[in-house]
Amino acid sequence: MSAMQVSIRNDEVVLEGGLTVPGRWLRDHGDDPESLNPDTSQRKVDTFAINPEVTPASLAVADGWLQVDWSDGATTGHHLDRLIRVASAPRRPAVRETKGFTLDPSLELWSDPPPVRWFDAEVINDDGAWVEALDHLRRFGWVAFDGSELGDEPLMRLVARIGYPRRSIFGDVWNMTSGASEHLDSAYETVALDVHTDGTYSHDAPGTIVFAQQIKTGEGGDSVLVDAFAAARDFQQLDPDGADLLTRYAVRGHYIEPGVYLAAERPPLRVGPDGVLEQVSFNNYDRSAVLPEAELVDAVLDAYAGYRAVFSNPARAIRIPWQPGRLLVVDNWRCFHGRTEFTGDRSFRGCYTNHEDLEGAYRIAGLIPQV
Repeated sequence: MSAMQVSIRNDEVVLEGGLTVPGRWLRDHGDDPESLNPDTSQRKVDTFAINPEVTPASLAVADGWLQVDWSDGATTGHHLDRLIRVASAPRRPAVRETKGFTLDPSLELWSDPPPVRWFDAEVINDDGAWVEALDHLRRFGWVAFDGSELGDEPLMRLVARIGYPRRSIFGDVWNMTSGASEHLDSAYETVALDVHTDGTYSHDAPGTIVFAQQIKTGEGGDSVLVDAFAAARDFQQLDPDGADLLTRYAVRGHYIEPGVYLAAERPPLRVGPDGVLEQVSFNNYDRSAVLPEAELVDAVLDAYAGYRAVFSNPARAIRIPWQPGRLLVVDNWRCFHGRTEFTGDRSFRGCYTNHEDLEGAYRIAGLIPQV
């Protein structure tokens, strides 16, 4: 492998055998520790800060490793066997032929965040009051409660109103505590997390995420919510072709830890057969290395970054401050969630539920038509 011949041609890297890799794509897919977490393969590179005009400046090969110095001053490293495998795989085409999408007019899309409404946790035990809270979740994509007792019982009463805990690699009900070592995931660190959806590595991503705070000391750690559907609408108005491409090009996600290797793929904007937007999937931390067809590389990256530029505008975000006794339900198909950096201890009990159960709860409450 160390004798492999590589070269630069215009803005591409040419591997032995004539395989070509677009420079812009390669800059975004380093295997070095600055680009990719070596334990989890979660992405660390700031995809959206890369100059689209970046080009490779020099190459070096040693012991199966390709080092690339870039025109923007960065240096990345790449496992040659992995790079060859990706570059030699069939290039990924767009997968949906019809164009554009519409949105359910009964949803209240928010590009200007509404004030945080806190429902009293007691409404969970009241059939009539619960319907109002459930309708808030349906219309806005999230619902928050205050004044809950601690422990699993209030969490389970809330979950039972929606469906049942969805078992995942994190268990049925999980404890997410800063500094915990049960799983190798950025959620267990104290750094800020860019807004995203969970389960891009699952064929059927979780429908809701339910959080119940147990412990809170120190500063920061607010949850950050963004209406992904409103951002998709606004991005479609800004760049119709880019938004359309995100409905047709499948992006793969992965989750890796010892004994676990999950992968799945779907378009970032998943549209139903009636042309209505049904689900958003976007998690740059867990995005896998999949190389588009040559003529799609710039278009896919521009669309991906363009949508992110819309939804990452801080003016779109709701910040949910936490304290023990607060609960939050997020529609993982509708809203992005993230968090601010924090200090001290921060512990949640939480779980996932399925989206079909959430939709069933809406039907039973008369909030959407029954089949």
